[in-house]
Amino acid sequence: MLEILAQVVEEPILIEMKSSRAISLEVDESTDVYLDKEGHVLNQFLDLVAIADGKANTVVNAIKDVMLKKGLPTEKLYGLGTDGQPL
Repeated sequence: MLEILAQVVEEPILIEMKSSRAISLEVDESTDVYLDKEGHVLNQFLDLVAIADGKANTVVNAIKDVMLKKGLPTEKLYGLGTDGQPL
């Protein structure tokens, strides 16, 4: 039931993100940022991912995996924010 509800909520968000001009991710935060068709900044929660370690390759691969799984175009990724704390 939770998966069905998540899809109902997530699908319109992903449609908007895919059609946006730019995507920015906040890693280790609670929201992701993107621009709508009119250029307004929008924030949404995208995913929660557990990773084995804080190595750069691990983090980059996790981000790529989520973007691929969600069908988000990496060429629209223009910003990445982190809290700068060790994982």
